[in-house]
Amino acid sequence: MPDRHTSSEIGPHVSGNGGERDCTQRPWRDVAAVVRCATEAPFPPLRPDHLFFNVSLMPYAMHPLVCDRGQAVRQKLSALRLADYLNKTERVELHIVNRAVEQMLDIPGVASVSRDDLLAIYTDEGFHTWMMERFRRHLLTHTGYELTQRPSLSVVRVLALCEAVPATHRGLAMVAAATVTETLITGTLREAGACDDIYPPVRVLLSEHGADEMRHQAAFVRFASEWVPALSPDERAFLDALLPDLMSAFLAPELPAWRAHLCAVGLDASEADRVIRDSIDPLQVGVQMMEAALVPRRLFERLGMSCAEGFAQRASRWRPP
Repeated sequence: MPDRHTSSEIGPHVSGNGGERDCTQRPWRDVAAVVRCATEAPFPPLRPDHLFFNVSLMPYAMHPLVCDRGQAVRQKLSALRLADYLNKTERVELHIVNRAVEQMLDIPGVASVSRDDLLAIYTDEGFHTWMMERFRRHLLTHTGYELTQRPSLSVVRVLALCEAVPATHRGLAMVAAATVTETLITGTLREAGACDDIYPPVRVLLSEHGADEMRHQAAFVRFASEWVPALSPDERAFLDALLPDLMSAFLAPELPAWRAHLCAVGLDASEADRVIRDSIDPLQVGVQMMEAALVPRRLFERLGMSCAEGFAQRASRWRPP
């Protein structure tokens, strides 16, 4: 790896409205978490009022059947949700983004994202996985909470879509999947730790990760802006059909996992079903999916694709399975 990285933090940051904004031009080696986070963040004593995930993203945690069981149950629910979020993030990084980067390194004609940029992203994603594993170990030592690793339903859905396409289009599908996940993940990273009662090491973990992912988002926006126009008409049509499914698969709520969490904190199956049913408004879920997908929707609209309309139709029709 060269001593200095000449790109602007793997590209300028991308704002929430899908456009780019100016930022300080600093090399990757000065800003990436893998080179800045040489010391361990402190793990203070866990207070009863601490949570591990923003409950505004967990509507079921506010249900009376949950609230009646007290703060300790809400804290445990938030730990379960954090465990799933880290599992999802790890699998996105290893099984989607880094696989896509391997494909992208061989795609010619993209000048705005260099080979150094792509290898920096690859390095970042490997470090994020190690960073989360280290966090799990320290959290167990300091709080007694074990963040169990298990498959992520969202990532399983995305990978199944990529594997179902003809072999000639799998590389195309994987790059599309990474473009979707890398332009969606930053918002949740920002929101998940955005409340005062989040346990401080969680906030630090998500903040450090989020800073890197903002740069990745910008790089993938630039890459797609050159890559998509160079595709053949047949390839563009393939992407137009696939992208709405990829966005829906990644963003749709993981209801089976939420039911399992509720049962793990003491609710029986019928109570868990009632909490989910009472807490999930399909219309609101559709609105949230649309908001979360703002960056990729605007990106592909700008590139002349019709997939944003297809995704909007899927989001408006979402219903619990």
